[in-house]
Amino acid sequence: MAVETACRSLDRLHLQAGQRLLIHGAGTTVGFAAVQMALRRGATVLATAGDTYADRLRALGAQVTAYGNGMAERVLRLAGGPVDLALDVAPVNLSSAVRGALPDLVRVVGGDPRRVLTVVDFAGAAALGVRSIFDRDDATTEDMALALRYDVLGEFAQLAAEGQFTIPIARTFALDDWRPALDISQSGHARGKLVLLPVSDVADD
Repeated sequence: MAVETACRSLDRLHLQAGQRLLIHGAGTTVGFAAVQMALRRGATVLATAGDTYADRLRALGAQVTAYGNGMAERVLRLAGGPVDLALDVAPVNLSSAVRGALPDLVRVVGGDPRRVLTVVDFAGAAALGVRSIFDRDDATTEDMALALRYDVLGEFAQLAAEGQFTIPIARTFALDDWRPALDISQSGHARGKLVLLPVSDVADD
């Protein structure tokens, strides 16, 4: 799911080599995958992330700053000006009076909301004119044919086997221990993928 969503998002942004891309929420599994994919496409990647994955993202080649208040200013300083594109994969706090970071992301790309794509904040996207991953208004026939990118799963599985691609795994569980895994998942603090294994070999990271 993380690989397919990340790949499809970069396709919808029409990311090109040499462009500067901000990935907001790079510590999510989709964001972590998108950072690696964008770097492989030849982009310069800036990322927002918390402490859990910041160092790992820097090791991959991304320029990382914190999310939260002042994020737009930090990104603009880090980039030396507006970036070309922004991808929003950070969870939206529905209980907050300020929902999401889309206004800041529009600022970061120089004010053009069509250069921002979100996979999470659909209400914010509609209000601001930001693109969402489900938009069809600018999709060509070819784009629609490539809407679901399950075709890339084999490629990235091979890269993972070769140590050239990774998705953060927070913890593995025996299949019979699905209930604690579900509780952790629903807590919103998994900090990576939770994997159920149909064997007894499990481990904590």
